Amino acid sequence: MAGRFFCITLGICLLGGIAEADIGAITADGRRVLLKDDNTWRYVEEEAELPAEYVSLKVVKKQELPNGCKLGFRLENRLAVDIRTLVPQFSAYIDGNIHFQTVSKEFLRIRPTLSQYREVIFTNIQCRDIRYVKVHGGDRCNMGELNRFSPVKGACLKKVRILSSDVFKVVKELPPGEEDDATKDHAPAKAPDLGAEFGLD
Repeated sequence: MAGRFFCITLGICLLGGIAEADIGAITADGRRVLLKDDNTWRYVEEEAELPAEYVSLKVVKKQELPNGCKLGFRLENRLAVDIRTLVPQFSAYIDGNIHFQTVSKEFLRIRPTLSQYREVIFTNIQCRDIRYVKVHGGDRCNMGELNRFSPVKGACLKKVRILSSDVFKVVKELPPGEEDDATKDHAPAKAPDLGAEFGLD
């Protein structure tokens, strides 16, 4: 009797564990998803499949100075080649989209997967008076097939992806009609109809 009770209890525990476990599945288009026990789901991305094809730039620090505004930027090399040199320009704009000041900052010798921190200082203005910062220029970079002799203007900056940040508003400038290599393949995927895929009504 005791043995039978133990088996029943063990069976209930195992069934409970299975019911509460996350379940992996594959959609009709071949993408892997994880169905979680809290009735949510998410895509499962294989790290080996994530492309290393762009350079990320993010503002991570803001500091008011007695006579200026200091912004800290971190640039991460997500390319498969070294960044020997990249010199983007940072322009501060005030209300009315009026250009106030431009500062150039050089990033040097960054190997793949590594990052580098640089600080940009705008003088004679406070951070609170800057509406946004525009990243532009960056020509004559040296990374992979791009170098200072590359004839296409804006080719270096096309590799740079501006990451969103709560610290400060930063945008990127591109020539009219140009498509951004760093973002064109990273648009959010449309959520699949899991009810149709897995019969979850």
